[in-house]
Amino acid sequence: MKGECFKDKLEQAMRHASRMTSKNPSLPVLSCVLIEAKKGVVVVRATNIDVAYEATVPARIEKDGVVAVSGLTFTAFLSGVSSQNISFSATQGGMSVRAGNSSATFKVFPHDDFPKFSHQKETTNTIQVSQLVSGLKSVLYSASISSIRPELSSVYIFSEGNEIVFVATDSFRLAEKHIVLQKNISIQPTLVPAKNATELLRIASEMEQEVFSIVSEKGQFAVNGNGMLFTSRVVDGTFPDYKQIIPKEFSTTVTLLKDDFLKALQLISGLSEKSNQIFVNVPSGGNEISLYVKNADVGEGTSKLQAAVSGESFEMSFNARYLIDCMSAITESSASLLFSGAGKPLVVTGAGNSNFRYIVMPMNR
Repeated sequence: MKGECFKDKLEQAMRHASRMTSKNPSLPVLSCVLIEAKKGVVVVRATNIDVAYEATVPARIEKDGVVAVSGLTFTAFLSGVSSQNISFSATQGGMSVRAGNSSATFKVFPHDDFPKFSHQKETTNTIQVSQLVSGLKSVLYSASISSIRPELSSVYIFSEGNEIVFVATDSFRLAEKHIVLQKNISIQPTLVPAKNATELLRIASEMEQEVFSIVSEKGQFAVNGNGMLFTSRVVDGTFPDYKQIIPKEFSTTVTLLKDDFLKALQLISGLSEKSNQIFVNVPSGGNEISLYVKNADVGEGTSKLQAAVSGESFEMSFNARYLIDCMSAITESSASLLFSGAGKPLVVTGAGNSNFRYIVMPMNR
């Protein structure tokens, strides 16, 4: 193997690939990143069986070849050099890399057992990178951090006509995001593990405005575009029939400035107990609401907010962190709080926009 390429592109590919490696005693090669030089490109691959990543980097190749190296040490070297170009060569003795006045030789490992990657078939299912990022970012925080119920520690993805829908829930709150596309799309209901979806979000967030193709079949969810292929296993389970729990009628509606609401939540939650419990008081027909907290160990506090209120008066308590989490998913300047009555779920949306819905259960007093 011998060639040269731009450092930044290779460093980005190696950094993402290194996160996909794993320590597997029965298959040691999975702790490595596979680097293949061929026909004007360097192909970087890594997998931990649960998820696989491949990136293609343009390069000038003088000699084809394949090596497996430690992704972490290789990436650390690339991130530490300032030269924009690197040259590399590899033999059985190691992989030598030179960048400006710096050079290093990395140990190479046997790669015969490295898993073969299957490439997705052609598809008309496409989505803008920015839309994929928006969909994942709007719901991921609602997925369960526990693996006891894998379907709840996943992101549920499916299509409805010209919309792709992202949903996640931990059973205490649920986030749903509809992304409207320019044409119809066909994606079978799929459960992507939240940890894998987080890696996909991290990768997509660094990519330029490109179009991704999406395929979900044979137990895999694959995203492909701009020289990158990301493949995740899917969860074999059934996502809750969440639409049944979303209230259809509301007794009280509150509309207020999102930033003011967020600041008040952050302020009041600082006085709350470990449960993050805060109380929301809504008077009927008024023009303000109150957030307050009582903590026997710290004290108490109240924050009043200007708001447009219609409907019945009531008081309920919620986990402040749950309300704070959803604010970043609302793109409008104002948020709507839709209440169905005491003890029933609260629905949070952007004012005048139902593409994002957030359902949060109240807490016991």
